[in-house]
Amino acid sequence: METFYQLLALAGAGLIIWFMYRTVKGQPTLFSRENLNKSFSSMGILALILIAFVGLLVLMLRHT
Repeated sequence: METFYQLLALAGAGLIIWFMYRTVKGQPTLFSRENLNKSFSSMGILALILIAFVGLLVLMLRHT
């Protein structure tokens, strides 16, 4: 039964790789410099907000 799950995982991984290849091939501007810069800026701001939120939660837990 383990072999079946390994084959199933391999088939799933192959399907995901094929789907990603097809998506990138169909939209070559998906990973352009402008799009990546915009995405990294948004993720950086969200990460800072998350760090501040977790810090606030830690402070709240210390004072209870």
